[in-house]
Amino acid sequence: MRKVLILIFSFFVIAAGAYTYLKWYSPLAVYSSGFGLDGEVQLVEAGNKSPIGAVKIEEVLVNNKVSPSEVKIQVSHHMQGFVITDDFDGEVESEYTFKEVNAVSIQPDTHPQKQLEKVNAGTATEDDLIYGLSFIHHEPINQVTIKYRHLGVSHKKSLSVN
Repeated sequence: MRKVLILIFSFFVIAAGAYTYLKWYSPLAVYSSGFGLDGEVQLVEAGNKSPIGAVKIEEVLVNNKVSPSEVKIQVSHHMQGFVITDDFDGEVESEYTFKEVNAVSIQPDTHPQKQLEKVNAGTATEDDLIYGLSFIHHEPINQVTIKYRHLGVSHKKSLSVN
């Protein structure tokens, strides 16, 4: 009986430790990549530092935690890059892939810095996906907050973009 209790206790300690690690480890890497002259358009490059499990963005907020007027995620590759735009349906924009944020999972090992190292080494291909969050808001964007899930654990990441 004592061995069973020790085994159960050990399982709970390991599970609690794994959950704590996953909660503290923030796999989403985000960098301000560009903006419109008026500050109402913002591009934030995003990637997943984790070697396992996709990142699923659940909510994106700007400034004082309000929803932006519009937000989309660009899925691209280094040969094409991103576009900074205030019109997701324009002629130039039709050459890029804009999707609803909740329709895309950011795949593992897509950290923007690692992607840049591949480009510099000449080993980047069209299969190496890059992700960019495009925001349009009715006032200048100063801060972006991203709420997301990774391996079933919820996280929140904030980025100052001014």
